[in-house]
Amino acid sequence: MNDSFINNIVKEYPSMYKLTVFKFPKARCSTASSKKGKDNRSQELDIVRSVRRSRMMVSDYILSNDFDMFVTFTFNPKKVNRYDLNACYFKMQSWLSRQQRKSENMMKYVIVPEKHKDGAIHFHAVMSNYPGLIKKTNVIQNNRRVYNLTSFRFGFTNMQYLDDDKQKVAAYVCKYITKDMVTVSNRRRYWASKNLKKPVKYYNEANNLFLNPDLHSLTFENQYLQMHEFEKLEQLFA
Repeated sequence: MNDSFINNIVKEYPSMYKLTVFKFPKARCSTASSKKGKDNRSQELDIVRSVRRSRMMVSDYILSNDFDMFVTFTFNPKKVNRYDLNACYFKMQSWLSRQQRKSENMMKYVIVPEKHKDGAIHFHAVMSNYPGLIKKTNVIQNNRRVYNLTSFRFGFTNMQYLDDDKQKVAAYVCKYITKDMVTVSNRRRYWASKNLKKPVKYYNEANNLFLNPDLHSLTFENQYLQMHEFEKLEQLFA
């Protein structure tokens, strides 16, 4: 096989494999196109690709790590101008930094911003090893108890414990990564702590890993590629 071309890419997660099969072999090294002189159509495509890459990275992190909390952060307008991107980003980053110091860098998180229709900024996160106090509330949402993180002094939090369906969690978080947020600001579309695991990636190794794609494993297809998912054998017999 010509190693200068990629026919398939396998990502290995703790409980599954994801296989991408290219219908036309893809060159390993491709020259990036210049950003100069791009028309509106090209810029729009770049944004779409950027959103897709961000969603893929967030999904990879969630599928490769164990998170136990989903948290929504809402800013108190009396304390933060929640329509000011810079102010919201700064407050969120400072809070995350303090929690990391308290946890001795053990806290794990992936967090994404959301811009509401009225322009207000919110953040949604999956987390684990949170070092602060958690306050139980009397609120039940979607048959789940709601809790508050008492250390967040810039507004309000809505925390719910996660179940074990990582793919469902990944899909839910990724829906907040939108094209609209990209065009609003040049800031990152997500933040992730530096202590997260990533999937192991293999090139042209589908056969050696005994991954046989068929209609049952197919999850997506277009004119360029197919995507397949396989549970690991130990998961099937667990």
